[in-house]
Amino acid sequence: MKVKIFKINLILLVLVLSFNMGAVIAQPSAERIAEEMTTKYEESLSEIETLSMTIEVNEGGLIPEMTTRYVKKRNENGTPYLDLENGDDMEMDFSAMAGSVDQMVDLIRGAESITEERVDGIGTYKIFVNDSELLKSLDQSEMEMEDMEIVFDAATIWIEISTMNVRKIFMEQTVDGDKNMSMDMSLDDYQVFSGYPVPMSMTMKIGGMSSQFSEEEIAEAREAMREMEKQLSQMPEAQRDAIERQIKPQMEQFERMLESGEGMTMNITVTDVKVNE
Repeated sequence: MKVKIFKINLILLVLVLSFNMGAVIAQPSAERIAEEMTTKYEESLSEIETLSMTIEVNEGGLIPEMTTRYVKKRNENGTPYLDLENGDDMEMDFSAMAGSVDQMVDLIRGAESITEERVDGIGTYKIFVNDSELLKSLDQSEMEMEDMEIVFDAATIWIEISTMNVRKIFMEQTVDGDKNMSMDMSLDDYQVFSGYPVPMSMTMKIGGMSSQFSEEEIAEAREAMREMEKQLSQMPEAQRDAIERQIKPQMEQFERMLESGEGMTMNITVTDVKVNE
């Protein structure tokens, strides 16, 4: 009887080990994911020569619609990529905000860990990176601010398994050596234009903003808001209502940020995409 039980246990152990080994083998390597992303990106640009993208920030807020025009170029290895046509400072590089493919591939290859996780019901690869030298090499042109030193401490990227589209990015940062900030970005409602996928909606949440201001600066900001409210109260009702519809959500959000340390949220919507025009 003991022999039979031992054999049964041994068979069960072998089956469990076989199952676990199969799961390990099935998990793609960082190199495989990086190569798949590169291949998908090259394929998506096969019919693209130029692409114009118009975005609206905070849907009717103070920032007007902006149109950015890209042209397809090739890097030294012959890999195609989209780049700003003229590099105008007033243009917002939407592709850089979503994470350029070259940088994303570097992050995947240098990941500390790669796991699978469902995000809003979608299967994703969860890529965690904490290599300080690799993060330091990232293009930070979209994050640069005057008199502010920003260092990336860690990054987590969620990439949709079936399409290799980036669904979410979370960046942890240190500002001026001792202040913590974070940037949480969601990319939603992907639509495809001549093979190229565009996230039509993005939400960016920046945490820790209030810690970047001194008490004196916060007092000045509150005084400026009170003065603005005073000026609004003296305007004709129709004019006041029109202006409040534009700026009140931003004012309320800024006030919450000052009072509670709540972060700033930006909602970005793509309103128009033109290909090869």
